Amino acid sequence: MNKIEKLIEEIKLSVFGEPWHGSSVRSILSNVTENQSDMKIIAEAHTIKELTLHLLAWTEEVTSRLTGNDPSEPQIGDWPDPENYKDKNFEQIKNNLFEATKVLIQVLKNFPEEKLYEKVGTVQSAQLGTGASFETMIIGLLQHNAYHSGQIGILKKGF
Repeated sequence: MNKIEKLIEEIKLSVFGEPWHGSSVRSILSNVTENQSDMKIIAEAHTIKELTLHLLAWTEEVTSRLTGNDPSEPQIGDWPDPENYKDKNFEQIKNNLFEATKVLIQVLKNFPEEKLYEKVGTVQSAQLGTGASFETMIIGLLQHNAYHSGQIGILKKGF
């Protein structure tokens, strides 16, 4: 298995499979209702819908970077406002995340392995995830998925 194949496998596990650290994104989101997705369980915390939109935003941004676009804040924003998604129910938002992940996997299949070691962007910015290699960016997305999935899991305990 080459590095690209390994990264693809890790993305699949993170979102659709059974990662070693716990539940996948799909599993954690599977039984969240529309009402629950909007609940403010912890006053200072994001809602499950906000977290899901954030995961979607960064999945799309990583895909954009892999296709040669300059790194920037995600097109839909770092923390998209759920008010802008009133025309979509939570099921559609989840499916958008899963479809965006499938697109990411397809793009990664065609990404040259030697480019994994090239830097993303020209400036080091932790906030934008630039200045690191493409490989590090993809691993960062995996960590991002795990971190926010854990937050969603904690919020679900409040139902």
